[in-house]
Amino acid sequence: MTNLEIIALIFIVISLIKIIVIFINPKFWYGPENPIVRLVWNKSSATILSLIIGSLILYHLLAEINIIQVFVALIFTFVLAILTLAHDIRKIFDFLIKHLTRERMLTDYWFPLFVWLALIAWVSWELMKQIK
Repeated sequence: MTNLEIIALIFIVISLIKIIVIFINPKFWYGPENPIVRLVWNKSSATILSLIIGSLILYHLLAEINIIQVFVALIFTFVLAILTLAHDIRKIFDFLIKHLTRERMLTDYWFPLFVWLALIAWVSWELMKQIK
């Protein structure tokens, strides 16, 4: 098995466990008694864990495909997230309108914003190289 196939298999197993647990006891999966939730409940540990896992996955992805293909896969994932959250989309937008201000974007969300801008710049650079 390749590294990407192993990553996919791990994600499949975790996803199936999550779906089964949510059907049995949804409060456990999202509640503080879940050890995974406890690990990512803290903003710092969630950020560090996301960076480590995301970097490892990106490293293995870039060994097989280019950043443009990765970015398009992100768009696909975004569409799937909208499909998943569509039922509660109004509540989500109401929450964002109430809590997400320009000041919070620059103080609380500066790092994810930086990561997204870096990805956009990287993909734009790669696209420009292909146009020449």
